[in-house]
Amino acid sequence: MSGGPQTDSDLRIAGSGELEISASIIEEVAAWGAAQGFPSWIPGSFTGGDSVGVTRLRGDITAGALHLVWRGDHAVGTFSLLEHDPMFWPDAGDEAMYLHRFAVRRSAAGAGRHVVEWCFREARRRGRSYVRLDCLKENPGIRRYYRRFGFTEVGETLVNGTRYCLCEVPVAEGS
Repeated sequence: MSGGPQTDSDLRIAGSGELEISASIIEEVAAWGAAQGFPSWIPGSFTGGDSVGVTRLRGDITAGALHLVWRGDHAVGTFSLLEHDPMFWPDAGDEAMYLHRFAVRRSAAGAGRHVVEWCFREARRRGRSYVRLDCLKENPGIRRYYRRFGFTEVGETLVNGTRYCLCEVPVAEGS
């Protein structure tokens, strides 16, 4: 197929030396979203070694959960796929994987679909029934994006004064 988005992406687990790459992708997407009126992260929250965002990325690397999306020699996206999410899903058991810190450079159209589909396959491989995520309640664009993959909003939560939608999609075979 020609004329469509490029999708020849390679997903790799990020190492400690790649934390800044992930942070810079998220910062780029945060700045774009803020400029477009589609907030995701607060610009600047993934800068500086002691920032909340960088601290979370560091924890994701330690857990082997932070991934980078590559096209050739260029990192074009980042995401974390976690086994537990006590902040947003404190009462959940082991039935899901949790997608966090998912960002794709604007120049890498199509890579996001590759990531989400990979997350579905990985959750099934690990015997999980769902992929879950949270997104800002005030960002209808990102909520529409996830609905295209079959995510449904199953609740809301308030974390540090910010309202989030809780979304999930079943991924078990036959669901």
